[in-house]
Amino acid sequence: MKTFVSLFLIFNHCSLFASHNTVNRDSLVSSPNTQKLEEVIVTDSKFPMKRSQSGKLIKKIHREVIASFQGYDLSDLLFAAAGIEVIGNGLYPGQNKTISLRGGRNRNVLILIDGVRVSDPSRIDNDFDINFLPLSGIESIEIMKGASSTLYGSAAATGVINIKTIPFEDGFLVNVQSSVGSLGAQDQRRNSLNRFQNSITLQKGTKKWGFSLQASHFSANGMSAVIAKEDDSFLRYQWELKIKNETTEKFNWSMAFSQHNIESEYDNSFPISDASFELFTEMDRFHFNSDYQFNEGKLSLRSGYQKSRRNFISDYPFETISENTSVDLFHTRNFNDKYFTVIGLQWQNNFAAFESFPDSHQTDLYTNIVSRFTKRFRINSGLRWNRHSSYKNHFTYSFNPSLTLTKKKQIEIKLLCAMSSAFIAPSLYQLFDPYSGNKDLLPEENQSFEIGSALSSSKVSGSLLYFGRLENSALIYDLVSYRYENGPNELWYEGIEVDFQVSLAKNFELYFQYTYLTTPTGDLRYLAKNTTQTKLQYNLNDKLQIHLNYNTKGKRLALDSVTFLEDYQLLDIRFQKTIPRFRLNINASITNLFNTNYIQIESYSSRGRNFLVGLNYSFA
Repeated sequence: MKTFVSLFLIFNHCSLFASHNTVNRDSLVSSPNTQKLEEVIVTDSKFPMKRSQSGKLIKKIHREVIASFQGYDLSDLLFAAAGIEVIGNGLYPGQNKTISLRGGRNRNVLILIDGVRVSDPSRIDNDFDINFLPLSGIESIEIMKGASSTLYGSAAATGVINIKTIPFEDGFLVNVQSSVGSLGAQDQRRNSLNRFQNSITLQKGTKKWGFSLQASHFSANGMSAVIAKEDDSFLRYQWELKIKNETTEKFNWSMAFSQHNIESEYDNSFPISDASFELFTEMDRFHFNSDYQFNEGKLSLRSGYQKSRRNFISDYPFETISENTSVDLFHTRNFNDKYFTVIGLQWQNNFAAFESFPDSHQTDLYTNIVSRFTKRFRINSGLRWNRHSSYKNHFTYSFNPSLTLTKKKQIEIKLLCAMSSAFIAPSLYQLFDPYSGNKDLLPEENQSFEIGSALSSSKVSGSLLYFGRLENSALIYDLVSYRYENGPNELWYEGIEVDFQVSLAKNFELYFQYTYLTTPTGDLRYLAKNTTQTKLQYNLNDKLQIHLNYNTKGKRLALDSVTFLEDYQLLDIRFQKTIPRFRLNINASITNLFNTNYIQIESYSSRGRNFLVGLNYSFA
């Protein structure tokens, strides 16, 4: 804590020397000679608000950045573009991914797609498999760290990842993307093309109607899941149909239906050995959203349904089927640009086809208000009542004041603080799995605290933040009883997050991020105490960009909680070329440029040096 206070004072003292025109840094990278408008975010309040009016440090990944990662996975984007820890993203494509925010795991992170929560109740943590989502259908991503159960309900304990899909545009549009490259471990020769990804989007928009059909295909065959000679193939294909209608000036609705399929080979994990196992995964997803604007505010509906099927073909074959339904109805109102209120009702139902065919449901009432007491001082606060079918009543809260110290033409400095709580119900798997389930589990509860400062100017932007999180009744897997249990002790996680971005020259930008994470009693397996990410972007002109990404990870505890995995450093290079005359974008990249030998998960293959080339063509 003393270290944080010292850094905090130094950061704010140095901020006073910045003397440039105030323009928000609205993306993790930027184009030269572009006048930026202040970025609008929605995740922390369900209101579209300028970043300067928010009391949270929300990262937003824009379409321009997503386009530079064409041909890669969502996990690669979250790690390289936003510094999010994704355990498994450096392994073979079919590896199950674990998103970690501030020491949490998948069960602590909520994922939204177009405002609708997504999850698979048959999975251990009732989480969502991000391997399903191709980047070709994503417009932007907002990442909000910290407990957010007040606005979003159970599971939002360490953060929310809000994914927005490609919006409708007027007229007829066709977009085609194709990527080809290599995939292999450090000791493999990359003398063949074994990674392919293609997508097509057809879109027709008018003043009132919009139609969109999108399909994608991804295949790879060049790595084994565990360290072995036999390759494990991966195949993903999906399609999505979207419709929107502006019925009147006050009422609009949109709906989407998509089917996703994954066919992947995998190896034996207990004991770890090469095997010829297969996993077939299917997901059907539907959502319906609507907004009705009236004099007293806006009434919004965010609803969705998912059905997932997983078929494991192994020495012990089994199949799972699950359904997830979510309905969120909320009213927002702006009182003279001083008070922004949200009142909502949310209902969730989870079902999984275990032996007893269990289900669970939750009904929530919540309210949130952003109060602007002055132009410089704001408080974002909220309260939620949760009624769970098994665990009865729970209350969560959030309190987030922020103060703008200086807001002139030259510079903006902001102080912020947040206290919040979260509630996580055990998953149906943890309760009812015939081998490891435990019907006596209690829900996990989290308390979060953060305090920090943010600086913004035309040449320099950055933030420094301290966070702490307390877990009670943590959901853990007991290696003695081989069942899920509640941890006997309170677990405390804390750390420091530093973000810094500066324009070194007219066409040269530097971005740096550092995360320190520690815990005296919690679980840090596969999570480094010290992580850095450095990105350099050089714009040769407004049509050609070069990106260098340098990542470092400190030592991490292995699965046995005794052995330490060695630290490592990775360097990636990316090129992005735009040819406006032909409406063509060309991307090329080399990852792990020096073919560094590293271990992310012991006994599992890690990716070596690989290349990828992609084309993105649009015509109307």
